[in-house]
Amino acid sequence: MELPSYEKDHYELDNGEEIHREYPDSFWIPEAAKRESLKPGDIVKLIFRMEETKGSDEISVERMWVEVTEVNLPFYKGTLDNDPIDSDCVVCGQSVTFNPCHVIAIYEE
Repeated sequence: MELPSYEKDHYELDNGEEIHREYPDSFWIPEAAKRESLKPGDIVKLIFRMEETKGSDEISVERMWVEVTEVNLPFYKGTLDNDPIDSDCVVCGQSVTFNPCHVIAIYEE
């Protein structure tokens, strides 16, 4: 499995752990044990940093939900659960590869 990149996929994912370290009082993420033990069917929120259109220098950043479909640690694979508002580089239903460090929220009913 390979993480997304601007060169190949026109988007990449922000590292939630790094943001949390920088802003621990205002940017909360789930504990590592939860982020490292996801299973198919879990729904997680990731931060997508995308080109607004393929090849564009303009960047759009959005937090979006992904349903976990595959676990092969340190990688997860999932399906994007919504369309971004300001980019046409990713679409609902597409496959997304990510690591536990990218998870900023876990949906709980």
